[in-house]
Amino acid sequence: MRLAILALLPASLAPAAAQEAATGGATASAGATAERSDTRLPPLTVTAPRRSSRPASSAADGRTSRGAEPAPTPVAAGTAPATGLMLSGPGGEGGPGRGQLSTAASAQPAASTTLDSAWISRTPVSTYGDLFRSVPGMNVSNFGQGAIGYGISMRGFNEGDHGRDVAYAIDGVPVNIVSSLHIPSYADLNPLIPETVRSIEIIRGPFSVEFGDANVGGSVNIVTKRSEPFATVTASGGSFATGRGLATISSQGGAFEPYVAWEGYRTDGYRDNSFIDRYNGFNKVSTRVGEDGVLSLRVQAYGTDFGAASYISRDAVRAGTLSPKTAINDTDGGNRYYENIVANYVSGATDQELSGVLFVSHDTFNRWSDFGSGQRWQNDERVTAGGTIRKVWTGAVSDVLPVQILAGGNWRTDLIDSFQGRTVARHLTTAQLSAATEQTNLAGFAQLQVKPTEWLKITGGGRFDQFYYDVTDNLTPANSITTSPGVLSPKAGLSITPLSWLELYGNYGQGFRSYGSTELIDNPALKPFKIESQEAGARLVFDRVSIQGDVWTTTSENESFQAAPSLPVTYLGAARRDGFDIDTRFALVREPGRNIALFANYGGVRAVLLDAAPSYYVPNVPSYVANLGIDFDVATRGTERLYGSAYVTFVGKKNLTQDGLLSTEPYSRVTGRLAYAWAEGWTAFTQATWYPGDTTSEIALNFGDVVNASSADIYTSPQARLAVTAGLIYRFDTPAFGTATPLPTTKMVVK
Repeated sequence: MRLAILALLPASLAPAAAQEAATGGATASAGATAERSDTRLPPLTVTAPRRSSRPASSAADGRTSRGAEPAPTPVAAGTAPATGLMLSGPGGEGGPGRGQLSTAASAQPAASTTLDSAWISRTPVSTYGDLFRSVPGMNVSNFGQGAIGYGISMRGFNEGDHGRDVAYAIDGVPVNIVSSLHIPSYADLNPLIPETVRSIEIIRGPFSVEFGDANVGGSVNIVTKRSEPFATVTASGGSFATGRGLATISSQGGAFEPYVAWEGYRTDGYRDNSFIDRYNGFNKVSTRVGEDGVLSLRVQAYGTDFGAASYISRDAVRAGTLSPKTAINDTDGGNRYYENIVANYVSGATDQELSGVLFVSHDTFNRWSDFGSGQRWQNDERVTAGGTIRKVWTGAVSDVLPVQILAGGNWRTDLIDSFQGRTVARHLTTAQLSAATEQTNLAGFAQLQVKPTEWLKITGGGRFDQFYYDVTDNLTPANSITTSPGVLSPKAGLSITPLSWLELYGNYGQGFRSYGSTELIDNPALKPFKIESQEAGARLVFDRVSIQGDVWTTTSENESFQAAPSLPVTYLGAARRDGFDIDTRFALVREPGRNIALFANYGGVRAVLLDAAPSYYVPNVPSYVANLGIDFDVATRGTERLYGSAYVTFVGKKNLTQDGLLSTEPYSRVTGRLAYAWAEGWTAFTQATWYPGDTTSEIALNFGDVVNASSADIYTSPQARLAVTAGLIYRFDTPAFGTATPLPTTKMVVK
């Protein structure tokens, strides 16, 4: 049946589809992710193809397409998976190329990167921020203030804003916390357990129609594992009295496929009063529904208590008059408790799929922090409910014009109680804000892909987001507000594949970020923050070498600057960002059982204000971020393996004031992981992070005026010079849970 279907495909699609059909590749959505079944496609009336020379993708190399979960293969206890290359929008490797009809990130006319679980197993990951540090075009900063969201940025947006300008989803559930008192669209991925991740898709720029709010610098789609044929126990420890325990329980082949991960973590932290305690329980089960549907139910409970050392004078640290470990207030810190229930459903073949997600969560966040004007308490408690439904149609117009249509809709409602007040040693003295918010976001999105010729694909689409705010100011009822702004975000792009080894692409897109409810209390006329972006790039794929480069520009309507949560917000006016990215990978060794690759990437950006003279620069934007490294997975004796990775990150200076008179210094960070797996089920690993030079520039904040600040206004959260972790993993096979036939494996038949 598959060969008959392949005979109907256009020439440019047939070889990749044939390879994927043989290896069991698949694709997944950003809006609603679950596993697909191998089902019969409806007839397609597409003319018979000529054979194409485009390289076929290979699941055997671990290169998986968007959200793909290949047909499960039993893994010998203790062995490391020999898969998981880091991908960057491949044209012929790793998934659908830009010339193919697919909703995969790698098929979009945009710069993208796809990571799989085996790549993650080789990567040094102490916290979720480490997942993104070697990815081209991404800047990641650790605030060192306990279990709060990292600073993650793309396309020249402020990494000091806790990732608010990147839209994240886990199994179709949005991560960004709208109307957060901490910072609107605040992103905290600490509840993510790295070992549970199946794939991560990253699209740089606001070019995905499936992400709306916070899709400014780009989007990150995370898909968790459905199951594994084994269970694991992990114990690790390291610098600063750090200890972690993780147990996973899973099985395959039964009526139900469970995947459970339970984690406990404790660290004292590098600085005084920077401890973190947390528990995390991830519980997922999947089962067949009907002939070709799969339903996954997930329940998670996460909790953390943490201290916060706050920020200290950079001048004093550099002069040696103040220890970099010093804490400002021993009662600073906070806690977060998060619970959710998520249901994912998918049915149909990958090119005709219907998928959906429903979720409800409860989230409580408290933070006590002192940024130089006394301690303040922020309390945010919310219930969030929402869902997504999407449908893909693939076929041909008049039997000759291949097309694919994606259409869907999102719904999200947040019921939020927010409180802020001045405190002394966590005891309330003065209430500053108390608000109750009901915030709803309804959206529809659509995307059309058309292939008028074998070498040209045209993509167009967009989304419309409607917001409804009902904000009650409990302290000053007269300031209560009801408003309902709407945002249209068009997208368009071209993919040109003139040669089997070359992809050219260009695109246009608009993105936005919603304002917080408390900002609207102060300024009811505020509209969502909007940007407009263009990009052009090329991807070259040869036998052992891949090179991708792009240039881009982004303009924004009204930049906002906030040095730290609870400090005043300043609106800086319109801004423009211009940049370029280069990403290369060289397979030094690529043969059965031995894979060694070198990689390097560089991203440069210039972010300037357009109408704020004599102020010129958008603060907190590094002039460049670069990575140079190696990853490897090598068989040693029998099924024993040595695997890991190491890389150096170079970060350029950041302007801390609009006039550029105060800035950070360039700095570097060295990160590595080494693991050895034995056939008996044991794996030993160690990893380390080292700052060879400046430790005060990763986090440096201007607590003064955005124009007239002095060096005394610059505060820092110094990083540890060296942090080392080591541990053991034990893996053992597990029996099937039940006796029914296995769930359908994923097969990509047409792309």
